[in-house]
Amino acid sequence: MVFERGMKDERDLSELIEIIPDAALVVNKDGKIVLVNQLAAELFGYKHAELNGASLAKLLPEGIREQHEKHVLQFFQTQQNRPMGRGFRFLGVRKNGESFHVDIMLSHVQVKHEPYAIAFIRDATQFKQTEDKIRRELESERKQALTDYLTGLANRRAFYQELDEDIAELRAGLHRFSVALIDLDDFKLINDNFGHDEGDRALQAIANAIKETCRGSDFVARIGGDEFATIHPSTTVGDAEVILERVRAKVLEVTRQHGWQVSLSIGICHCERYSEHCTVTELMRVADQAMYVGKRQGKNRINSALLPS
Repeated sequence: MVFERGMKDERDLSELIEIIPDAALVVNKDGKIVLVNQLAAELFGYKHAELNGASLAKLLPEGIREQHEKHVLQFFQTQQNRPMGRGFRFLGVRKNGESFHVDIMLSHVQVKHEPYAIAFIRDATQFKQTEDKIRRELESERKQALTDYLTGLANRRAFYQELDEDIAELRAGLHRFSVALIDLDDFKLINDNFGHDEGDRALQAIANAIKETCRGSDFVARIGGDEFATIHPSTTVGDAEVILERVRAKVLEVTRQHGWQVSLSIGICHCERYSEHCTVTELMRVADQAMYVGKRQGKNRINSALLPS
């Protein structure tokens, strides 16, 4: 709704805003409310007389009043209308102090050659609640897509994303890092001897042990059935070996407590500086080779390798 030709007088405008289906008010260039319809008064919890002649700031939270005054000034200067859907959304304040979300459409109108702004206002509370719900659901789905359902650790997809980011940082000259592949030796025996439910409990306990033993800055993921992987930023080869030796010892302690005959074979690939070999595929290949060297040597071992430069 656009008012380009102007109104003959305030009576015409007053009658108009009473018959439209939205809450509406008219503001002069000084930000004073000169007209308000019944729907707008009810929306904000006031009587007509309480709003006529009042500052528009009365309907806004204190924190945004100064900024809103600038928006009003800019609106009168630019002469640009703001239709619903391309208008503004912000918090309004009712007489009782309750804040709520509103959508506002703005149009210019002239009365006796004086400029005014007419605002059509809709309560956006329900829309905002629906919008927030959808946002929470999308965020939950995103997290689920990156989380291993059984252990709560990051999954393979999340691990590869994190590894890509670490490679990008290394390329930018930032921190070096180490990647480790962790394979559970003889895990199949748990499923065969005690059943898959016990196997699931073992995976959860081992996942917790790995997570708790790593540093807060380390990234821990379950990337397969009985395979885990970790990323250790800002480490030397020696640093990574110390961390993973703690992991190996902790997991052995947990598995022995439960009578699970399981140990860890761990392969580490260290990235000191960026090179053409610093890719997700190559890092995983080098770590995987290091891990299988340990398996061939008798399992329950940690083996390290440097990424070719």
